[in-house]
Amino acid sequence: MKNRNDKKTVDHSREALTVPCDVSRRWFLKHLGIGITGSVIFKSGYGLWATPHPAVSFVDHSAATGKLHYYAHDAVLDAQGVIAPWYKQPNGQCDFRVRIAAETLKRYPWTNKENAIAAYPHYLFSGKWKINDAGEISPQDPGDWMNGDLGQRSVNVLKGMVDYYRYTGDAAAISHMTYMGDFLVDHSLTPANHAWPGFPISAPVKGKAYYDANPEGMIQLDISATMGHALLKAFQVTGNLRWLKAAKHWGDLFAAKCNKTPGKNPWPRYANPEHAFTVENERNRQWRKDPRFNRQTGGVTMVMTFLDELIRLGYTGKNNDLVKARNAGLAYVKGVLLPEWTREDSFALHFWDWANTVQNCTTTADVSIYMLNNKADFPNWKNDVRNILTLFLNRTSANPASVGDVYSGAWAYPESSHCCKTSLWYAPLTLAPVFLRYGVEAGDDRMRELGYRQMILQTYDGRENGITEDLIDGGVYVNGTWFNIAHPWPLFWILNSIGWAPEQLGASKENHLVYSSATVANIAYGKDHIAFTTFDAPGNTRAVLRLSFVPHTITADGKKLPLRNDLEANGFTVKQLPNGDAIITVRHDGSKNIIIKGVDQQQVLAGSRIQWDDHWEKQRDPSSFQGTIMVTAVKDAVFEARFSGNQIRLIGRFDQYGGIADVFIDNEKQLVPIDFWGPSARHRQVLYYKNGLENDDHTIKVVARGAANPYSKGKRLYIDQVQAAAGAKTFNYPTATGPAGAQRMIFGYAGRKDYQDTAGHFWRPGTEVVTRVGPMVDTVATCWFVQPVKERIAATNDPGLYRYGYHAPEFWVNLTVGPGEYKLRLKFAATRGLGDRKNSFDILVNGKMVAERFDIISRAGKVNTATDLVFNNIKPQNGIIRVKLRANDPENGKALLQALEISPQKLFKNNPGKSV
Repeated sequence: MKNRNDKKTVDHSREALTVPCDVSRRWFLKHLGIGITGSVIFKSGYGLWATPHPAVSFVDHSAATGKLHYYAHDAVLDAQGVIAPWYKQPNGQCDFRVRIAAETLKRYPWTNKENAIAAYPHYLFSGKWKINDAGEISPQDPGDWMNGDLGQRSVNVLKGMVDYYRYTGDAAAISHMTYMGDFLVDHSLTPANHAWPGFPISAPVKGKAYYDANPEGMIQLDISATMGHALLKAFQVTGNLRWLKAAKHWGDLFAAKCNKTPGKNPWPRYANPEHAFTVENERNRQWRKDPRFNRQTGGVTMVMTFLDELIRLGYTGKNNDLVKARNAGLAYVKGVLLPEWTREDSFALHFWDWANTVQNCTTTADVSIYMLNNKADFPNWKNDVRNILTLFLNRTSANPASVGDVYSGAWAYPESSHCCKTSLWYAPLTLAPVFLRYGVEAGDDRMRELGYRQMILQTYDGRENGITEDLIDGGVYVNGTWFNIAHPWPLFWILNSIGWAPEQLGASKENHLVYSSATVANIAYGKDHIAFTTFDAPGNTRAVLRLSFVPHTITADGKKLPLRNDLEANGFTVKQLPNGDAIITVRHDGSKNIIIKGVDQQQVLAGSRIQWDDHWEKQRDPSSFQGTIMVTAVKDAVFEARFSGNQIRLIGRFDQYGGIADVFIDNEKQLVPIDFWGPSARHRQVLYYKNGLENDDHTIKVVARGAANPYSKGKRLYIDQVQAAAGAKTFNYPTATGPAGAQRMIFGYAGRKDYQDTAGHFWRPGTEVVTRVGPMVDTVATCWFVQPVKERIAATNDPGLYRYGYHAPEFWVNLTVGPGEYKLRLKFAATRGLGDRKNSFDILVNGKMVAERFDIISRAGKVNTATDLVFNNIKPQNGIIRVKLRANDPENGKALLQALEISPQKLFKNNPGKSV
């Protein structure tokens, strides 16, 4: 059956013969009965030239050609063979995954005062979990070790819920911020007599589970700083001054402990290195005494982000000490880390559960985001961010056990070159939004496409029951144990991605505030009316919404904003989408209260469509949409409504008297209940929503449990309004996208400025390279010729293109492109003693042999002489052009490539040359 948007589901019955990457071509040909000649063979099909020798049309089946199943779902490919969404409803795959993550947090089982120091959801005390096919969650005792991710878990919960509230208006997010924020301040700090008093114990791997964090647990400073930043973001939503006071104190400690010596690490990795340990280093107690591991490299940007937020909020410490500490960090990043961007440990030493001496996904993201947030401090940000992000692709391809690579057009890779098997899910989930943001802000279609495809592939993991599969071929590894990675982590990063690509990844025919540069403190999604308030509105404050309608009026603090063609001043822009949706960008410097009005396609249910049993009472409530609100506190009280469409939202009130109710859709009990409790009263809030339904007639039923969480003073339910919609026109997840312009790269080149050739073209460092050199092997140190050869390079006007190089027994370059036909130019020079007949290698393009037993000297005539190979009319397969080089004698020889250029030869008519 043909699917929507002409996308096709892969047929399992048509599985192609695949050959493992580590099986040699010689073995493969031998077993097919094909002999190998000693001649160099160039395939004429790509327009180079042909030798009289019969050429073997060898096809190298690889990960780049795609799999039949990814993570939790069968693969769906577009007409170009590029990954497309498995999820078919108008709200889209990313929106679906956000809902599943939030609902899993909202329905997590609770502790009580008999089995924990306080009553909270179990995920506050333990990072370890289990979930079965029925969606039932079984909290697990973490022992000492499995609560070590408290710091990271708290950050993702707090920041994720801040963004989730903005996106949905579901005030349950504020309750979960309150649980986590209070827990950190009340139960996770060092005692007053500690060297870092009253400071967050970010990795509490010592002490009694479910009780106060033990200060002999690890206090890793970059993670502690992210906890502070997350707490500040949550403060801006809740107004909890206790959290602000704690964060200020933490900032003072960072400032007081800062080493401002130029060229030195401003902060160590640990506040208590004497207690630092991992499972690995327990076998070697000398680890904690080794000063190389108590360094803060790229993690300093996490500390700087925290200090920046305190400074932005008006707190600079005694004698402006926070500013001085932040500037010391800035000097270290600019003066030490960025000049050594290809050093393995420049963006390492972060994960708490191992030494992490290699580049990791989290630090890569944080450093990149810091530069994007502070472009004025980093004038070379376009090159630096791009280089650091894409270098990670090269580094994480090293481990043969992880098989980081391109899959159906999208990159997938592990957290580092060390861990974790074929769990290729959460690292690209972390970096995809950064690729997207960079692509938008730098105007780089290639980087935007890299992020877009990654986000589609990485949201193949989730199921409605809350199980999430993180192994690329299907199955659960990391996500079956670590709750933070399974749900809080994707909640934050997927929302981030939607904010930077609302056209591509946003929900169709719904209303969402997808991005705000200021923290949204309150929001109400009504019919024909959306109102939100930001904590502040400094210069260039912007908000981006994807709406199902085009607004006719937008006001800021009561003043009408003008429709503009740009946002050089306060106002708003409108980009209408083909399905009637609109992307609205609002600039509102100095104004915190925004109201958007228009004609919405939603319907408010009334009359015979809604039914209340006798236990509900109508009460006056001027703050509600209706002016009145329905209230009950009676066990088994029932509310029911009938609606037509594919989405439903219950609107009501949260307050300190709220109780709990179960929800039924079409008489099926939903996994997540409604908890009406909140730390303070909030009106016009989303109590519950369900989208992605079949566009048909449905019922929703709410049944009071007659119970409440331990913090509530009552058991009340408050329902104001029921909103339903039947938006079926979809516009998201476009196909046939990708960069179609020229791409030029120099391999082995570690310069921070792109190389400009004599024709005025710019060449970037070649980083999108896969090399299976081994776990934790540094691909730069092993494969890059970073020092240029000094000898003269003959036969070229651009010797700089040939002075570096990439070398390995086997490697391949994955070029992300849009549909079309391309000309490929490979550049070689026999330098450093490589390139003679004893060091010949094969070249394959998209799995097809184009040059067999190629040796550079025979082609160039002598050493240190430039020679190029040109291949014409190359069409991408699965959205990429893959260039593979493989030594004929891998034990003694290496393949070598200096530079590569690809340019459009002929574009498909439906490819405008840039992503949608």
